Amino acid sequence: MTRARDVAFVREICRVGLPARTLVQSLLPALRTIVPSHSAGVFWVDERGGMRSLYAERMLPPDAMARYHERHAATFDGFADAFRRRAAATSPVSWYSFTAAEQRSDYFRDVMRPLDAYHVLYGIARDGTRPVAQVSFYRGAGDAPFDAKVAATLSSVLRYLGPALAREPASSAADTDGIVAEEALGVVARNGDPIAVSEAWSRMLRLVALSSVSPGGARREAAIVRDFVTDLVGTMLPLRAGPSEAVETATRTLDTPWGRHTVRAWRLPDARGRRDDQVGLLLRREEPRAVALVRGTGASELSPKQREVALLLAQGRSNPEIAASLGLTVNTASYHVKQVFARLGVNDRGDIAALLLQLAQQAAAR
Repeated sequence: MTRARDVAFVREICRVGLPARTLVQSLLPALRTIVPSHSAGVFWVDERGGMRSLYAERMLPPDAMARYHERHAATFDGFADAFRRRAAATSPVSWYSFTAAEQRSDYFRDVMRPLDAYHVLYGIARDGTRPVAQVSFYRGAGDAPFDAKVAATLSSVLRYLGPALAREPASSAADTDGIVAEEALGVVARNGDPIAVSEAWSRMLRLVALSSVSPGGARREAAIVRDFVTDLVGTMLPLRAGPSEAVETATRTLDTPWGRHTVRAWRLPDARGRRDDQVGLLLRREEPRAVALVRGTGASELSPKQREVALLLAQGRSNPEIAASLGLTVNTASYHVKQVFARLGVNDRGDIAALLLQLAQQAAAR
């Protein structure tokens, strides 16, 4: 039952219509509930199979990513050639465990060991017949290898992943009014240099500062991110012009290709008590409302059909509109609406969305 609910969540968030880079941050944790692994990544490709952008829950630092590109990406076993072979294979899913000899190679030392990626599962996502991305899942040295059973699970959802991962940003603003899904705190110097930062903070900052992440652009990435932080800090917390003019804290909302992020900045004293040399930056990523509503239905006690009805109610649909959307009679749709009210303990349609968002926030906090 749990697996069916998890698969349904993956299917529903793929259908919400959000751009791929906004969606992927919620999609990968959902996929890992049905494909057990410590982390996962999505690698978008061009028409030749070359990597044009990526998102991974564990990312190599920019210098390590640049070394990978320079030492390994152009070899026969580089990403593009490996992707083309997988895309041409009979099955869209494959898995591999590195041998003891391979674990001594430069490639494994440079790329896979830092990610604790001793076992890998690959899925080729297609939009129609066109390969658009590779989804990769990783297990560590102490984990069991992937097998045919988990490969079959991934294969069963690839038909939803392809169109979702091919979706580009629309010209209008994306649906971003959701819940706080992730946050991390770092301390930086005013010139953009990190002072005390975590891996999670660094990953989030890269997404805030960059429209895309790829090994080919990694050499330029550090300078771009540093300049971004310098400009951000300078505009949010300008240097003091006088005691009465100093801004101690500031908050800014940034809409990026990776979704909506909120940045809170405040001055921090250094060892000498000065408050202009270093800054605290709290980064928060919001999960879009459309995804949060789906997460809320998954955290409820609703049946699969009731979850579909609840989502439509949260969108403000009438009973006839719900019936038409789900291929039901109006009487049957009305029956399901009453059941949703009873299961959720609400009496008004306007309360559905608020309750689902509350359930989603509780689920995200766990």
